[in-house]
Amino acid sequence: MTAIGVIETAVSSTVTSTLQSFAEVVESSALTSGTTYYVICHALIEGDSTGHVFQWRLVDRTNGDAVLSNSTCKREPARVDVSQSYYFVGRFTAGSDGGGLAFEQRADAIGKTVRTQYLSMLLLDLSNMDTTDFFFANNTTSATHTASFVDRATLTAPSPTAGDTYLMFGWVATDTNNTSRNAEMRMEVVASGETTLTAPTISYEGEDLTEVLNWWTCRPYTMSANDTAFTIQTRDDASIGSQNTYLESTILGFRLNAFENFASTYTDAESTTTSADWRLLETQSFTPDTTGDVIVAGCSIFQGDANYARSYERVQVGGITRPNAQVDTNYSAVQNDATDKLALSYITQIDGTATTTLTIDMDVKKNVTTSTGWQEYSLSVFTANLTGTASQNFTAVAGQIYASGDVASQTYNSGDVASEVNPT
Repeated sequence: MTAIGVIETAVSSTVTSTLQSFAEVVESSALTSGTTYYVICHALIEGDSTGHVFQWRLVDRTNGDAVLSNSTCKREPARVDVSQSYYFVGRFTAGSDGGGLAFEQRADAIGKTVRTQYLSMLLLDLSNMDTTDFFFANNTTSATHTASFVDRATLTAPSPTAGDTYLMFGWVATDTNNTSRNAEMRMEVVASGETTLTAPTISYEGEDLTEVLNWWTCRPYTMSANDTAFTIQTRDDASIGSQNTYLESTILGFRLNAFENFASTYTDAESTTTSADWRLLETQSFTPDTTGDVIVAGCSIFQGDANYARSYERVQVGGITRPNAQVDTNYSAVQNDATDKLALSYITQIDGTATTTLTIDMDVKKNVTTSTGWQEYSLSVFTANLTGTASQNFTAVAGQIYASGDVASQTYNSGDVASEVNPT
């Protein structure tokens, strides 16, 4: 069975550092030189001061410790020792230096402590996929925001098959230049002659002028037969004072019908509650045809409507949190401002067994009891195994024409195919 390659690297217990230089948190397994890997990464990160900026980044050990472009997150914590999310989507080609992709962290000053509470980093080798079944676009032209949405990374899916499902990831990195203005990011989807889609949309405010913040969202789309453009757009919510700076964006997408099995769901409307307990947001009952890796991707947009409102998000399989329980007790997002709309994005790999049904849940929880919640949320599940049947090779092909009244005898070797023409 042909499949994409999947490497998941996880952090299952707190990793602490007090160094003012970067220290490794974890490194993936060794990578194959010359292979291009697509990266989807989510981590829960924190520092022990609201007056210092801490840093996290991805480093390619196979290419002389090169830092992946704009993978460095610089964040001043909204609250002391309260986790928030790190996000990255991109790609790189492994070099010949050996090793893997490393996640690193750095404290800001003497006596300060930086922590990574959790990490789920997927490296995908898509070389077995048809190039028309996955999509990648990247834009690195830095620009100062305006109050209007401006196109960044963009790609067009030509002539999709009507009814197919595409799962699209969008990522952005932003330099904070104004702590009173929200930066915003959305993916605009335009199909010829159809309604333009602009959700999910996120809105986020920095806490320090030296911050660099990164976010990703994902969503499945049911396609029509029309050419469809996917575009990352960014802006500030107003033109007052200095504007935040766009740094880089990426779109990574998959035609889910290319995989042996998949399931997806998306809800636009907000799900509100006054409860501060865990609640089920989305669920999938998923049965793979064959044994192999299964990938789970989810996203919701949290809007707590209060300064420093916080939310958790987790994925459970059969009631067990995957890849580990760190997300049960560590926040995914903290609002700096009551107007924030923050992405809670999730990626993990699970083991699928042929014909065994998996119950996959995406749960959320918040720390405020006002009637607020989550919107524009989705859960997608797909196998690493691809569709298609094995090709057949015939070592001999025999053909024979018989005239009326002939009687023929012929022995065929295994693998031979005989064709016969009988005249009328």
